[in-house]
Parts: sequence; C-alpha cells; structure tokens
Amino acid sequence: MGAAFAHKDVFCKEVWAMTQDEMAVKLVEVDARSKSNTHRLDDMDEKVDTLQRLTTAVEVMATEQKHQSETMAEIKTDVTALGKKVDAIEKKPGKRWDGMVEKIIYGIVGSLVTALGAGILYLLAAAAK
Repeated sequence: MGAAFAHKDVFCKEVWAMTQDEMAVKLVEVDARSKSNTHRLDDMDEKVDTLQRLTTAVEVMATEQKHQSETMAEIKTDVTALGKKVDAIEKKPGKRWDGMVEKIIYGIVGSLVTALGAGILYLLAAAAK
C-alpha cells in the first residue's frame, strides 16, 4: 500500500512540475486516447452483437438438425415396416404356387400308389383263380 502512495506522490510532483502548455498537451493526448478507446468499444459492441446473432443462429440450426434427425429415424422405421409388408405380399403368390405344385405331386404319387395297389390286387386275384 505504501508503494501505491509513493507512486501517487511521484505523479503529483510531476503534475505540479508541468507548465500549463505541457498540461494542455497532456490533456489533448488523454482526450484523443479517450475518443480512440470509445470508438474501439463501439466497434467491440457491434462485434459482440454480431457474435450473439451468430450464436443464436447456430443454436437454432442445432435444434432444427435434431428435429430432422428424429424425423429421419421415424421415416426409416416406417420404410422398414413398409418393406417387410411388401416382401410378404411378394412372397404370397410364390407360396401359393409352391402349395399347388406340392398338391399336384401328392396327387400324382397317390394315383401311382393306387394304380400299383390295384395292379397288385388284380394279379393276386388272377393268381388265385
């Protein structure tokens, strides 16, 4: 704390030692620096406002991106379900055809077995006479 007062004392001695012309020059320099700092602060305010608008825009975009991602997930689920239904519909005629072929084969085999059985019975009946 003593050093701060010592600095103040040196400053006061320097100010008292200045002439009015030196003080006027110093005042002009301080005034010019003050105006320069005011302009710099105004520029910084504009930049901060721009940065805040940009930040808000990024937040809105992030929210929108999240919504789009959720929507895409729902669409993907719907498309998957729809694809399963289409597959089932496409397989149905094939299953019918396979069933028909299977029944025709069973009918032919049944007819052959019946004919064979009838032939054996005919031979047994003919041999028994």
